[in-house]
Amino acid sequence: MADSYSETVELKSGGGEVPGFLAQPIAPGVYPGVIVIQEWNGIVDHLKEVCMRLARQGYVALAPDLYHGVIGRSMEQNQALSRGIDDTVAYRDLSAGIDYLRGRPEVRRERIGCIGFCMGGRQSLLLACQNQNLAAGVVYYGSIYGRELTPKQPRHPIDLVPGLACPLLGIFGEADAGIPMKHVARLREALTRHGKTFEIHSYPGAQHAFANDTNPERYHPQATQDAWAQTLAFYQRYLKA
Repeated sequence: MADSYSETVELKSGGGEVPGFLAQPIAPGVYPGVIVIQEWNGIVDHLKEVCMRLARQGYVALAPDLYHGVIGRSMEQNQALSRGIDDTVAYRDLSAGIDYLRGRPEVRRERIGCIGFCMGGRQSLLLACQNQNLAAGVVYYGSIYGRELTPKQPRHPIDLVPGLACPLLGIFGEADAGIPMKHVARLREALTRHGKTFEIHSYPGAQHAFANDTNPERYHPQATQDAWAQTLAFYQRYLKA
């Protein structure tokens, strides 16, 4: 496994700047890139560690900060921040991250993927269904249907499936009260109906956010281990090939 290092970078997006956390292997080379999309509390240490794990596996990992420096410190604050996300602005900022990676000499510009968790899983699905510069998309327990449509979040992610242009990996917990298995079944059906390349894995007894080891009430180590192995195998096929 390659060693890695990290830094904070600035992305150009919509006439402004968006901070981002970048991790990459130390060894010289040209690597696939991955956009890592935050959970509802922002760019916290756990998400930075996910970036570092990917860098140690030979990827240049970038987490654009959709909250522009704000960190949620309570459930109420996290809910307000995530509900305040404007999908159009988030897509713009995440696409700026893709453009940033494509412009770096150590990144294989045609081999960029995305991965998102919780709120970021929803954004990962939206991004993979809209940006044609992605080679692989991974969704960890991202909502398939929004709880409610709003002017800032006007579409259900499943409605964008016809536009998906890259292989998709979906990771879900079967005990996730917010994303019932009937929603996952509908996503599987839509992906099949539209002829998309995909894999979906679900884990008995795993709750929402089961892969976050900083949340002991929800963390499911066995499901997390298998899901991460599935993620690396998926990226091996579609990003490192």
